[in-house]
Amino acid sequence: MSRRVVRGDLALATIALLALLGAVFLAAIGIDSLEYRNDFQFFADSPTYHEAARGDLEIDGVADLVGIAGNFLGPLVILKLAGENYYAVLILNALLLAFSVLSLSRSLRLDASKFLIVLLLNPITISSLLSVNKETLSLVFVALLVRGYAARSVATLLLAALVSVLVRWQLTVLLAIAVAMLSGVNPLRERRIASLALLVAAFSLAYLLFEETLTPIRLTFQDAAAEYEGSGFYEQLVAWQDQGWYWAILPLKAAHLLFGLGLRLDRLIAPADWYNDVWQLLHSTSLLVLFLMVVRRGRFTPRNDLVYLALIYVAVFAITPIYTPRYFYPVYVLWAAALCSPDRLAPILRRRAVPRMRRKRPLAPSPT
Repeated sequence: MSRRVVRGDLALATIALLALLGAVFLAAIGIDSLEYRNDFQFFADSPTYHEAARGDLEIDGVADLVGIAGNFLGPLVILKLAGENYYAVLILNALLLAFSVLSLSRSLRLDASKFLIVLLLNPITISSLLSVNKETLSLVFVALLVRGYAARSVATLLLAALVSVLVRWQLTVLLAIAVAMLSGVNPLRERRIASLALLVAAFSLAYLLFEETLTPIRLTFQDAAAEYEGSGFYEQLVAWQDQGWYWAILPLKAAHLLFGLGLRLDRLIAPADWYNDVWQLLHSTSLLVLFLMVVRRGRFTPRNDLVYLALIYVAVFAITPIYTPRYFYPVYVLWAAALCSPDRLAPILRRRAVPRMRRKRPLAPSPT
């Protein structure tokens, strides 16, 4: 048996063990928490999805299932497949995690066990395993996107598009933009910094033109900002963005979304909200540590295909005014793959070179 297969089997065994421990956790604490019988919140919107599946939460048509301000479709599909059973959801999540880890490892020639360990250093990976959520589906999307380009498979990219619809509209936009930017139609395809700059400029203009369409998101942000006791810096960034300055404030806003919460380690001492003050905080901390490791290894460059996909992702998702660091979990996955990749640039997005036909040399004349 090859070393690569053994490491794949070890990753699967680790996930199986995690699922077993997760079942114990659900029996002891988790289900009571999901049903609001204790205050240990390890999830984001899981109870809301269960309420929607039971019919306790009214959903008005397709607009609520797949909308700008919210998306229930993916979690409801998971709950339907699991029969709304907490343990069946855990098993489905474990299977999706195993598929994603093995698919990414195969596409990028990663050590599956090492890659899984890096993923498990992020608390969102653990919490996503335990209950119904969108982060597990986001991980599947990343695996399909990378596989689609690594294998040059249009069918896999279409499957990735289907999964994106189950998660968030931004993922669908991300896929469409990535395909457009990486296609031969883009004259700046090989000039990645210029392509990113034009993309951000286009987003700045589109944010102003589609102001009415984004009204539900703005209202959600205003409600969240009224409850959040922050410094007001993020609200100021959003105000500048509303004036068309997204292209200028993107670096600051992206850094705030990716790493800002991870520096508030004082909240770990007396967390007021377990999920935000512990799980999401440590997610941002692990993202910052991973970013520094990728930079230290000399892999944080647009020439690295995985880093380039992550930069496109940040440009697409950072335009949302809502402050939700967990939305950037796929960035952690891409950076983790970039760190574990045996190739410094992880070249999966480049066109395969067409082999040149060698000219046959004329035969030398016979001496006779």
